Amino acid sequence: MLRVENLYKSFAGTEDVVTGVSFQINEGEVVALIGPSGSGKSTLLRCLTLLEKIDHGAIYVAGEPMVTTAPSGEVIYAPEAALRKIRLRLGMVFQNFNLFPHFSVLRNITEAPIHVAGMPPAEAEALARQLLAKIGLSDKADAYPYQLSGGQSQRVAIARALAMKPDILFFDEPTSALDPELTGEVLKVIRNLAAEQMTMMVVTHEMAFAREVADRVIFMDKGQIVEEGTPEILFGRPANERTRTFLGNYNLNAGS
Repeated sequence: MLRVENLYKSFAGTEDVVTGVSFQINEGEVVALIGPSGSGKSTLLRCLTLLEKIDHGAIYVAGEPMVTTAPSGEVIYAPEAALRKIRLRLGMVFQNFNLFPHFSVLRNITEAPIHVAGMPPAEAEALARQLLAKIGLSDKADAYPYQLSGGQSQRVAIARALAMKPDILFFDEPTSALDPELTGEVLKVIRNLAAEQMTMMVVTHEMAFAREVADRVIFMDKGQIVEEGTPEILFGRPANERTRTFLGNYNLNAGS
């Protein structure tokens, strides 16, 4: 579903934030991306979802080239029409919800399907109500973001992303802005999506959650992939000393 080859990204005046990263995600797979703050995880996600341009490398979505690098070093993105189609296959859930404050919950979810994907309004509304039921917020359709808790806002953000029917869904630390007591309701939604074999990549500091839900875990540090493997191996028998040091900061026997 996603293939990344030798990806580099830096910002003006900084060293490379992402350095030579390569991996793939298969259909129906849940990949957890973990690592210390500043290790390049969020920047990588922004490159994968076209929010940042890469400096070098290649990204393929369902076999289609999103961006490649010529032998000359020139970075070549797909034509705009192709990028629009690829963009529709990618969903993103941010740390801080990014809901439109002046739109109701229902309109937050229906806006993109109607105006970007061209979905008939009645169909978009029916889908939105179905998604609200799925995340346990059927009674919030007419509410506005200021009337929601953080956990409710993040669940609406997930529903908004799902309304575009993406092939792969990216989460950038979806619980980091939440009080601990609100984290569980968001993680439950992601667990349910994993059970339905939604293809996902989740940047998270919730190690017990990553261990439980992910099919594969990637550990990044200083812009590079240090180690990757199944949760059993990476959490239970990490091969790299840096991985062991990082995981030593967490009580992995605690609930998520």
